[in-house]
Amino acid sequence: METIMLEQHEQLVRVRDVQLQGAHAELARKAALRNGIRREVERAEAALRVLAAQRASWDRQWQAWIKQGGALQRGKAYADQHLKIAALENDLEQERASILERLQEAQQEVDAAQIRTRKQQHALSNIIDMVGQMKKMQRQEREAREVQRSEDAVAASWYLARKTLAPEARHE
Repeated sequence: METIMLEQHEQLVRVRDVQLQGAHAELARKAALRNGIRREVERAEAALRVLAAQRASWDRQWQAWIKQGGALQRGKAYADQHLKIAALENDLEQERASILERLQEAQQEVDAAQIRTRKQQHALSNIIDMVGQMKKMQRQEREAREVQRSEDAVAASWYLARKTLAPEARHE
């Protein structure tokens, strides 16, 4: 009966190990997805930095134009450029915000996968410990039986030796 329980627990260890491997694979997939989204955030932020540099350049040109007593026609061109930059900044900020939302969701999925993986690792460790304890108990019981058999064999041989000697002693 104990052997059957041990075999069942060993089989459970194998099943839990496969589940844990699946959890690690899921975690790796989710982390890779999150890392891809992080790279998207970095690209959006890089585009915003480039645009900020363009805005700074535009501002310097605008200030220089004003100091030179800029003409109305050229002012319209600068105003159009300002609107284009502002629209691009707005679009990039919205895109970045959308990406950050996706990143937050992806991070939550990674966190949940990490929790599931830790729980499965803990469950597997508990079962492995239980199997180890069961094997130790079986080994101790087997050793106790072997000691008992040895003691019984010694007692039986002593008894036989006494029994064999006892009839001879009576004949004398």
